[in-house]
Amino acid sequence: MRRLRWGLLIGVLGVTVVVATPPPSEAAQCAPDTVPSGNSCIDRYEASVWQTTNPGLIRLIKLGRVTLARLTAAGATPLGLAAGDLVAAGCPTTGNGCTNVYAVSIPGVEPAHDLTWFQAAAAARNAGKRLPTNAEWQAAALGTPDTGGADNGTTTCNTDNLAPGVTPTGSRSACVSDVGAFDMVGNLWEWVADWVPLSTICVTGLFGTGDANCLAGASTLNGPGALIRGGDFFGSVAGVFAVAGDNAPSGAFGRVGFRAAR
Repeated sequence: MRRLRWGLLIGVLGVTVVVATPPPSEAAQCAPDTVPSGNSCIDRYEASVWQTTNPGLIRLIKLGRVTLARLTAAGATPLGLAAGDLVAAGCPTTGNGCTNVYAVSIPGVEPAHDLTWFQAAAAARNAGKRLPTNAEWQAAALGTPDTGGADNGTTTCNTDNLAPGVTPTGSRSACVSDVGAFDMVGNLWEWVADWVPLSTICVTGLFGTGDANCLAGASTLNGPGALIRGGDFFGSVAGVFAVAGDNAPSGAFGRVGFRAAR
């Protein structure tokens, strides 16, 4: 529910009148690196992860105003580009002590992958954000075109492409949702906040879409699964309804990344 703000208005006759003014629009409340979606602000691009201790750069990251040029000029190190690079940089798979890594939403870079749910959550937290809930992700993804295995290799969502694999953030100009979020179908699966009993079976996609649906055969005997959404660059099962709960939050996978929310 939108709250009204009250103020005083002095009329031409000197009479003081109490007036109600609406709050700023959702768009005005979202940082430049995010898009408004309902009551949330969702990263415009899949997250890249950067390591830095530069106070000025960290401030820009938290304001959502950092650029690739600023990151490069300040000597920030991109991470999540190869298996184990976050661990080697002092950010263990548990996320404990990951204090100098930050999730960044900018275009034209390779998004982070090969990171656990915990590492992704830590990078988002350090940037003043969090992982979106499953419901928030779903709402923000609506309207993203799903071409299945008919990717044209240039503008449509990056699906069904073993090579070249993951593509730079925002490079597929037509792969954008109704609210303006890029790459929510294909490119990389994306961690979301929700955990479920670890799933063991993939069944036919929801609503006859052919999107991946790996939520069946769930069991608590093997611990929790952390939901991933959207599909990746390999295969034609990517889509706005693609969902899987068959990966443990402690696992790091080359085809799983994330985006953050406020």
